[in-house]
Amino acid sequence: MPIVKRDKTNANDGTKNDDYTKNITGCIRKVTNLERVYFWTPYSNVSMITRINGDVSPEKLRFAINTVRKMHPLLGARIVFDEDHNAWFSSDNVPLPSLKIIGRVSDTHWFKELQQEITVPFDLEKGPMIRFILIHSENVSELVIICNHCICDGMALACLVRDLLGYYENPEKEIKVVPPLNMTDFLPKKGFSISSIMMRLFISQANRKWKKNPYTFKYEDSVALQNAYWDKNMFNTVLLELEPHETKDLSKRCRANGVTIGSAVSAAFIAAREEIKGPFKKNQKQIWIPFDLRRHAKEKIGDVFCLCVGAPSFPYTYNSKKSFWRNVSLLHDQIHERVEKLDSDALEVLDFDPTLMDALSSFAPFEKVVPEAYDQTENLLQFSNDKKNIAFSFAKKSENMVPGTIPSNLGRLNIPETYGGLKIDRMVFLPVMSNSVPLTLGGVSVGDILVFSLIYPEPKNTAESITPEMIQIRNKALKYLGFPDKISEMAL
Repeated sequence: MPIVKRDKTNANDGTKNDDYTKNITGCIRKVTNLERVYFWTPYSNVSMITRINGDVSPEKLRFAINTVRKMHPLLGARIVFDEDHNAWFSSDNVPLPSLKIIGRVSDTHWFKELQQEITVPFDLEKGPMIRFILIHSENVSELVIICNHCICDGMALACLVRDLLGYYENPEKEIKVVPPLNMTDFLPKKGFSISSIMMRLFISQANRKWKKNPYTFKYEDSVALQNAYWDKNMFNTVLLELEPHETKDLSKRCRANGVTIGSAVSAAFIAAREEIKGPFKKNQKQIWIPFDLRRHAKEKIGDVFCLCVGAPSFPYTYNSKKSFWRNVSLLHDQIHERVEKLDSDALEVLDFDPTLMDALSSFAPFEKVVPEAYDQTENLLQFSNDKKNIAFSFAKKSENMVPGTIPSNLGRLNIPETYGGLKIDRMVFLPVMSNSVPLTLGGVSVGDILVFSLIYPEPKNTAESITPEMIQIRNKALKYLGFPDKISEMAL
């Protein structure tokens, strides 16, 4: 692990200051604890799939990728750890992003390739933390982008597609660098309260306990964890797709009820899941609503390529005694009340020690999920045997904090559909998968074609697949939304 020295007097303020970045070659900025959450987790990647009509030139696409990399610094970033194990984004000595070219054989071929590629760990200390696949034919292709969530979110990937195709069409266009911002700078500052004091005391105590016997995790630890996880599980999804006339019909009904399509689809999936599987567990009768800070921040941020989301968390239960549209209205009102306040409590990670953050986000929670990974390295073995460690007790308590639903809806994208001889047909957004969240959704609309993905881990080597159940949930959601004719036994 490369170690970079810096001035300790500025160790924790999170700003880019020459006093302690001058020895970090190619330093972009410090990594926040929120971004660090996604360093080592097996399913820490987000993906965007863009179906493109027209003959995409692999050579022009590769040139456009290398060009847009100059526009968005995190596309060419790696992680550098300093002597205190804080993490920094650096552009020093980072290879160009990879682009695989694969001959297209069907409309669903892209998903088979993604299922394989998403299991390959990123080497964060070498970089880059993004890769591309072109599923190519002369008439239709899919561009698959897989990216570690620490450097991007769904809207970042959507804007990347726009910028990428823009340089594909016009390779001589001027390059304007868009520096990646620190999301936490745009969140409301927490005021004085007893709860905030108690939280600071709790974190301070946790850090003291951790530092008595800390662990520093490395790339080989993450590879052992991720390989063990993907040996037992497979990334999977079921799609809900609406064609332009269907999207317009749903939009009209949503407007008549004073709600958004995102609220309607979220409520439909929650109602469907409860009808198929029964009520959520008590601790999971809550919902996290990720929202794009680029749209809602009090000052203009621009289309930065980085992790730039908030996520209000609040209790929510679908009431089957009320009408579907009444349930949608109640959910819609709660979402927008919190988004307007930039309520992001669910995604704010306070001042835990950085190595404790690694343990809490990745290595402690998976010890029971894939115990076989923890004898693959000496570091993991020692950690797993240290059951009195604060990370394990905290991980156990945090199990009750996991929501039942996370709907990540990018909404209707305001990006061009046509780029010279190429035209975007549709897009599919696949957010971070979760082993513990029953409903994880990703939504995006372009050209009035709406696609929502329901993503989940499919266990391998089991007698029964859970995909038929997920298809039932998707089909039931279609009924709630008013499209019973679209019911299908196909996942994609």
